[in-house]
Amino acid sequence: MASGALNFDMRGELDVRAQMALMSLPPQFRRRLLNNALKRVRAQARRNVSGQQSPDGTPFEPRKRKGRRKMLAGLVKPKHLNVTQLNADQGVLGWRNPLMGHIAGQHQDGYVERRTAAQMRRWNRVQPAQACTEKQAKRLRRQGFRVRQAGKKGLSRPSVPWIQQHVGFQQAGLLIRVLRDEQPGPQSWEIKLPKREFLGITQQETGRLVAQLLEQILNSPR
Repeated sequence: MASGALNFDMRGELDVRAQMALMSLPPQFRRRLLNNALKRVRAQARRNVSGQQSPDGTPFEPRKRKGRRKMLAGLVKPKHLNVTQLNADQGVLGWRNPLMGHIAGQHQDGYVERRTAAQMRRWNRVQPAQACTEKQAKRLRRQGFRVRQAGKKGLSRPSVPWIQQHVGFQQAGLLIRVLRDEQPGPQSWEIKLPKREFLGITQQETGRLVAQLLEQILNSPR
């Protein structure tokens, strides 16, 4: 599969007689046969996603964080996964939306991307005066952050609103690392998306499917 699409060759593993019968069909019938075959493949892809398994029955690698929604369910909806190219001899099952096709291809084949700390700093630019988040403020409190506040003796643990008002985003991040005695993070790392193959058909399956649909068309009234 390339760029989130499945190229389908009707001939598959048909014997010579079946191939001759196939090629003797008028183009419109070959086109109909191929369109039906691709829709069968699409239906199988939906069953694979429903069962959360690859075409060979291998279960999808689970998410690191468990979620209620099934993985890849949005990719195989009929309004997204459809026949994108079709002629009398060959067709393509894929996504008209390039971004969705790209995402599908990453899941289908697996994906590894290297990120760097410099990239993340560029993508997550913070304004100099940006206040810390509520999540950062709560984490500071859990880590025992204390300050000297007006009207109070000694050091005290400030409230979340006080921290958000007086501590900046970058300052909060530094304080959290200091309080947790964390070492500086890595300067580069890999993000791995495991292979979750959901779309596919073997040459042998192609032959069986085309032979079945060919028999139906040959025996149907013209």
